[in-house]
Amino acid sequence: MPTKNLIKYTKVLLRRVYRPVKPVLSPLLKKTKMWHVLGLLVVIGSAGSLFTGWRVTPQERAARWPWSSRSHSEMAVAWFEAGDEKKAIDELKLANKLFFIKTKVNKESLLRANNKVVEPEKIRQEIKNWEQVLETMPYFKDVFLRLAVLNYQLYEDEQAKYYFEQAEYLDPNDTEVLEIKKLIF
Repeated sequence: MPTKNLIKYTKVLLRRVYRPVKPVLSPLLKKTKMWHVLGLLVVIGSAGSLFTGWRVTPQERAARWPWSSRSHSEMAVAWFEAGDEKKAIDELKLANKLFFIKTKVNKESLLRANNKVVEPEKIRQEIKNWEQVLETMPYFKDVFLRLAVLNYQLYEDEQAKYYFEQAEYLDPNDTEVLEIKKLIF
């Protein structure tokens, strides 16, 4: 029953507040778009952060970024300055664990990216080497097959098809030729 009265009182109060400003607010509310409201909220949020200051305390940093080794190392310093050496050591151990994990993950992703970027260059170098072998042995089926597969890996389909046709011409019944024909061509 008291919530019903509160809702009723709130409605009456809002009508009394809205009535004098209705001639000004009505046209504004009709023209207001959702992005206007969102922009206003962003401005209000930015202003709020200006008044609270830009400095983030170590506790806030650790709460916002719990997987950051930096936030936990700052927490360790804060605990040490507060006089709690045991908690400072625990935070520092956690920061070191997170740093090790993050470094290992970043190292692995860097190696993966490096291999992806460098791999085509390695394939091109291998193609050059096999083409030199082809100059000395122009009727060697395995060299043609290897060149076909390498060119296929670089998405050079015309060149791959040319080398495969050469290998197929030299030995059309070979099991390797038939396998590559099924898999690639």
